[in-house]
Amino acid sequence: MVSQGMQVKILSAEESILEAIKAKKVVGLEYEIIEIPENVKVTVEGRVVTVEGPKGKITKDFSHVRTVYIIHDDNRIIVACVTKRDRDKKPLRTVSSKIKNMIEGVQRWFIYKHKVVFAHFPIRVKVEGKYIIIENFYGRKDKILVPIVGDQTEVEVRLQPGSEIPDEVIIKGPDKDAVSQTSANLHEACKLRGKYKKDPRVFQDGVWRYMVTREGEE
Repeated sequence: MVSQGMQVKILSAEESILEAIKAKKVVGLEYEIIEIPENVKVTVEGRVVTVEGPKGKITKDFSHVRTVYIIHDDNRIIVACVTKRDRDKKPLRTVSSKIKNMIEGVQRWFIYKHKVVFAHFPIRVKVEGKYIIIENFYGRKDKILVPIVGDQTEVEVRLQPGSEIPDEVIIKGPDKDAVSQTSANLHEACKLRGKYKKDPRVFQDGVWRYMVTREGEE
């Protein structure tokens, strides 16, 4: 029985999880703690996480991952979920990994390097708006349009010395998901299909990724 005048505070799920972690009573609860660097600002609204740092700002919505709780506690982020089986931990690891990449990306960009390779027809590569344009791919008359994902993703085409022939395509940005998806789009665009299909052991023309690195590690 609750005495008159006694106030009872009803905790939210996030508050209950935080209290359990601080009291070290975490039976059936799996969690991961992510430290927030001094030069990074993190905002959590429900399952929407915004990370802002010296190299950019990223917002991701994890509302579709209903089993995971994201808690902002001072200078750290706690990602937690109730677990009954090992497979229940998978969404937690996924969300934690993405938040870590967000924090890393706004400090140092992710960089994906690609080599332009051709033996039959000199490929032309350029950037127009939000597309990478590939021309003369195996002598094709049509242009191949490769979507650039992410508002902050940058693409640079480096030419061979003293030539107009492209040598490298550099894709970089703070959002690893956007940079890697743009790289994947480029890779898929260079796969030979249908009437253009050839023996890949002989015909290796294309724009192929050869390095994944970070800003300052090139």
